[in-house]
Amino acid sequence: MKNQLFLLSFLLLNFIGFSQEYEVTPSGLKDKSNLENAFLVIETPAKTTAELYQNAIKYVNENYKNPDEVIKGKTENEYLRFETYVPQFTKVNNSGAKLDVSMKYTTELRFKDGKVRFEITALSITADNGGRSVEFSGSIWKGYPIYNQKNGDLRLPETKTEIENYFNTKVTEIANFLLDKKTKKDDW
Repeated sequence: MKNQLFLLSFLLLNFIGFSQEYEVTPSGLKDKSNLENAFLVIETPAKTTAELYQNAIKYVNENYKNPDEVIKGKTENEYLRFETYVPQFTKVNNSGAKLDVSMKYTTELRFKDGKVRFEITALSITADNGGRSVEFSGSIWKGYPIYNQKNGDLRLPETKTEIENYFNTKVTEIANFLLDKKTKKDDW
């Protein structure tokens, strides 16, 4: 219990100290502090480009069952692109019925000394029943839009929050890994 409390405090302090966050907008995932940017910059003081790239490769190797299959592109010490599938990510309301929704996305990391550019370059959120997709903005006749295309009203506040929480947690997780602040306990 004491270890769990310490871990929770550690994660909370890291999240508070890490100011880069995504926000779901009608035009997609945007940097909350600069809504013109679809990417975040993770500050990594005292880390070289090579160290950051190697830590990112280690992250993928440790967190994915088949790392060679999820890596979609890489240039040593410059960038890494990998794909993630999240089954039954959330549920959407379809005329009273709650439908499971899964998500598939591509993350691209670009490296420079002391910083990493984090960007979601592709994102697909689809109902598991083979149905329609969750879209950032659109018509209810074509999918499950988070925002109404006509007037910009927020239609799915829970889905918006779940997407933001997921990606902001993922950014913090990767940032901690890049900074050698791994949160997994090594119990062997």
